This record gives sequence, structure tokens and C-alpha cells, in this order.
Amino acid sequence: MNFTATLNSMGQGLCYALVSILFIFLAKKMDDWRTKDFDDDRHIDDGNVAVGLRRAGLYLGIAIGMIGPLSGDSAGFRTDMLYLLVDGVIITGCLFFSRFLNDFIMMGRINNDRECVKVFILGGGRTTTGNTALGMVEAGMYIATGCILNGSMSGGGGSFIQSLGSALLFFVLGQIVLLTFGLVYELTNPFNVRDEIKRNNLAAGIGLAGILVALGIILKSSLSGPFTGWLNDIIGFFVYTVFGMVLLLGFSALVDRFLLPTTNIATEIKEDQNVAALVVVQATIIAVALIIAHAI
Repeated sequence: MNFTATLNSMGQGLCYALVSILFIFLAKKMDDWRTKDFDDDRHIDDGNVAVGLRRAGLYLGIAIGMIGPLSGDSAGFRTDMLYLLVDGVIITGCLFFSRFLNDFIMMGRINNDRECVKVFILGGGRTTTGNTALGMVEAGMYIATGCILNGSMSGGGGSFIQSLGSALLFFVLGQIVLLTFGLVYELTNPFNVRDEIKRNNLAAGIGLAGILVALGIILKSSLSGPFTGWLNDIIGFFVYTVFGMVLLLGFSALVDRFLLPTTNIATEIKEDQNVAALVVVQATIIAVALIIAHAI
């Protein structure tokens, strides 16, 4: 074993990790500034799950996205550090933009910031602060977007400018796909998903967030690999998109049939608000997505 080379590799890896963690810290500061009307840290300290979920999703999205550029071939330590800094800025900006899309398009112009500190009245006169269902959806959108950015920034081929252009293009296409799939998911359910989320139905939030994360995992797999040309990559992306949507909707129906033989997902969400059932169902869907992503 060449200990000098090993130590050098470990030192460089530590530098890459520190840069990635720096972007998580910067994202926290940016979100603190963006939500300066209320103190996120205080709400988290007070047990506001909605604020905790959205912050957790943001941090995970950045980490997942940053893994993409770290997984490619090295162009030399200095060049890699420069590329990583540029990629980190793009990933952070894209994730904050996805939050805007989540608030004003997917959730029907809900102000998530206001919802996350809103007081909800529960049964028996009890109250809780924060719409946890909406926080869960925002976390799912962040994680799914991080997966898409990871895939679009991994691999090699093409110039640095082509790689950046590809990442931005597939971020936009990925957001369109996620928003479209969110609409398809709502249309295939016998109840209004967004209305349930507005009512702070956590089971509904887990259902939508889980299916978005599952699709993001499949899209990440379709985007990973070397740049082969704009037309080839775009066609491949849309083929995987249609394939992933059909598979996820099909497997959702199978999971509904076999994991919930005495009931169904719609009943568990709308009537029972059964968080435990939805955790199991959506974990299974995500597990299926992981297998599909590595099998095709």
C-alpha cells in the first residue's frame, strides 16, 4: 500500500466533504434570512415538526445533489474544487427554486412559510403548530430534486459548459416531470390530495412526498452516466420518465392490493389519516424505485 497516496486521497476527500458541508451551512443561513419573519431554530427547538421536515429535506437535497459531481472522474484537485464550488452554487439555487415551485404550483399557491407556523386545532381542543403534511411534501420535493441534480451532474463526457448546461436543462425538465406527476397522482386518487394536505393530513403528505422521492430516484438513474449528446440524453430522459411513471403507478396499485388487503390507501389517507400505514406503503414504493433504478 502506498501510504502517501492514500493519505493524499483521504485529505482531498476531506476537503470535498467540507465544501459540501459548507453549502449545507450556507443553505441554512439563506433560509434563515428568507424566513426572517420567524425564527426557524426556535420553532425546531419548540418541536415544530413542519419546520424540521422542510429543513431536513433541504439539507438532504443538497447532500444528494453534491454527490453527483463528486462521483465523476478527477480532473485534478484544484480543478475538481473549482467545479465543486460552481456545482454547489447551482445545486443550492435550484433547490431554493424548487421550493418556490412547490409552494405556488404543486400546492396551489399555498404560502408554505405561513403554513409552517400556523396553529391547527385538533380534536379535544388541543392545538399544534405547523402544517406537517406540507412540510413533508416540501421535504420530498427537495429530496427528489436532489436526486435529479445528482444524476445530471454525475458521469463524464462533454465540456464543463456542456455539463452545466445539461444540469440546468434537466433540472427544469425534472421539475416539470415532478409537477406533472404530482398532478397525475392527484387525478388517480378519489379525493383531493391538496385539500387533505391543507388540512394538515400527514398521511396525505407522506403519500405525495413518497411518490415524488421514488420518481426522483428513477430519474436519477436515467440521468447518470456520460454526456452522449443533447438529443440522445433528452430522448432517454423522457423514455425513463414515462417508464418510471407507469411503473410507480402500477406498483402503487399492487402495494395497495397486497399490503392492505382489508382496506385501501385512499381510505387510510382520507378517512383514517393512518400515518403508520402510509409510512409502510411509501417505504415499499421507494424500495421498489431503488431496485428499478439499479436494475435497468
